[in-house]
Amino acid sequence: MPTDRTLDLTDAPEARAAWWPAAAFWTSGTLLYAAALHLEKAQLPVTIAIRQATMFCGTLALVMWLVSLWDRRATPRRLAAPAVVFSEIALGLVAIAVWQGLVLVANRITVGPNYWRIYAGTLMFQLLFAGSVYAAVRGLMLAAAFWRRDRERERREAALLVAARDLELSVIRTQFQPHFVLNALTSLLALIDDDPALARTMVVRLADLMTAVFDRGDAGEEPLERGLDLVRAYLDVERLRLGDRLRVAFEIDDAARGVLVPPFLLQPIVENAVKHGIAPYTRPGLVTISARVRRDRLHVTVADSRTAAAAPCTEDTPYKTAADHGTGRGLQITRRRLETAYGDGYALTLDRHADGAVAHVDVPVTLSRVA
Repeated sequence: MPTDRTLDLTDAPEARAAWWPAAAFWTSGTLLYAAALHLEKAQLPVTIAIRQATMFCGTLALVMWLVSLWDRRATPRRLAAPAVVFSEIALGLVAIAVWQGLVLVANRITVGPNYWRIYAGTLMFQLLFAGSVYAAVRGLMLAAAFWRRDRERERREAALLVAARDLELSVIRTQFQPHFVLNALTSLLALIDDDPALARTMVVRLADLMTAVFDRGDAGEEPLERGLDLVRAYLDVERLRLGDRLRVAFEIDDAARGVLVPPFLLQPIVENAVKHGIAPYTRPGLVTISARVRRDRLHVTVADSRTAAAAPCTEDTPYKTAADHGTGRGLQITRRRLETAYGDGYALTLDRHADGAVAHVDVPVTLSRVA
C-alpha cells in the first residue's frame, strides 16, 4: 500500500502559539510593579498601586504588541550590524514615545487636571526608567524570536534529513532489485540448455521469489528472520543450479531473529558468497550464515569455505582485504544501506583467507514491535 511521504516544511502558524506564557509574564510584571509602588517611601494604597501598575504595564503590553505586529509585517532583509542597531534605536524611540503618551492620557483620566504633578522633579528619571524597561522587554522578545527561529530551523533540518534518507532508500531499492533479478536470471540461463525440466522448476521458484522481493520493497525495516526467509528462498533456487556443490548452514540465535534490520540486508552478501565463493569451483563449498546478539549489538557473519583441493580465489573476486572493504556492486549497496539506516553506528568488514571469505556485519539492536 502506498504511503504518504509528504513533509510539511512551511512555518508553523503564529496563531497556534500558546497565549498563556505572555499572560503570565505581564500579570507577574504588573503584580511586582504594584508591590514596588506599595512598599516604596510613598507607600501607595494597594488599590492605587495596582491601578497604577496595571496602567503602566498594560500600556506597555499594548505597545509591545504593536511592535510585534511591526516585526511580522516588516520585509525580511539581511542588514549590516550598524543598520540593525540604528533601526532598533529608532523603533525604540517611537515605541517609548507612544507608550509614555498613553501613560499621560491614562493619568489625565484617572488622576485629573493635576496629573502633571506626578512627573514634577522626576521626569528624566521616569524617562530613563521607561527606556530601561522597554529595552529589557524588547530584549526578551528578540531572544524568544531567536529561540523560535532556531527551533524552526532544527525542525526543517530534521525534516529535510528524513526526506533525504527516504529518497536515498528509494534509490538504493531501485539499484538493488535489478541487481537481484539479474543474478537470478543468470542462474536460470545456465540451466535452460542443460536441464530444461529443472529450468522450468526454477522459473516457478523464481516467480515466488520475485513476488517476495517486490512485495517488501517499501518496507523501512523488517525482522531479521524475514530477511533470512528470503535468503533461504534464494539459496533454494541456487541449489537447483549448483546441486551438491552448494551446502548451507544457518546458526541463528533466537534473540537475533526479532531484531529489526533494513530489508535485503543479507541478500547481496549471500549472493556474493555463492557467486564468487562457490559457483566458480568444482568441489563442494559451504555457506554459513550466523547471527547473535551481544551487548545490544547484532553480529551477523556470512562465510563461504571450500575444500583445500579447490582452486584458490581468482583475482577478479569482489572480496578484498578487510581494509579495502570490497568493491562488488552488491556489497556497495549493502554499505550504503547501512550508512543510511545507522549513520556511523554500524560496522561492515570483509576478510579473505585461503579457502574462502567472511563478511561481518555489526549493527545496533532494535527489537521488532510485532508480537
